[in-house]
Amino acid sequence: MTLEQDMAAWGKAYRAVAVALNDRAREAHGLFLRWTAAGRTGDFSGELARHAGLSRTTAWRAWRAGHALALGAMASADQGDLVDAARALDSGATSAEVNAAIEAGAVRDLAQSLDVGHVGRRMSSEAAALRSQVQARLGALGLEHLPPAERDELVWRAFLSVSDETLAGIVAAYRQATENVVVEGQG
Repeated sequence: MTLEQDMAAWGKAYRAVAVALNDRAREAHGLFLRWTAAGRTGDFSGELARHAGLSRTTAWRAWRAGHALALGAMASADQGDLVDAARALDSGATSAEVNAAIEAGAVRDLAQSLDVGHVGRRMSSEAAALRSQVQARLGALGLEHLPPAERDELVWRAFLSVSDETLAGIVAAYRQATENVVVEGQG
């Protein structure tokens, strides 16, 4: 076989595995629906991981990919794109918008542009830039694969390790930049 034929065979085998992964993702989403219908709450992906004998990240990615597929994301997308598609769909994107972004290779950009903060508002461009900086720093540490919940936990742990004095300075600078307010005791 030629190198090109080997590459084509590899692609065919990969696509077959991707179809199987999507089937498992749909099943994971179905398990989530059953879990929810049974009145359970909490860390579904942790429970799934424990019972399936998989890592929490693997279970979470499969569940979120299944969620995206259930909401109409194209099945030809890889699991990483489906995870980003789930974020975008949860934030209000239509399946047509998500599928167009998948085809354009921009579904992560769409998801990031639609991220909603915990206070129920769309992220400002400054907040999105901060999130991108955090993600870049996590990438430098080899942690860019972390699901949002684990990423947030790590960021909160880092936040709690900052001294009160340093944190007060950061808060004062933030208020001055975002609220145009002079904080008492700050110039």
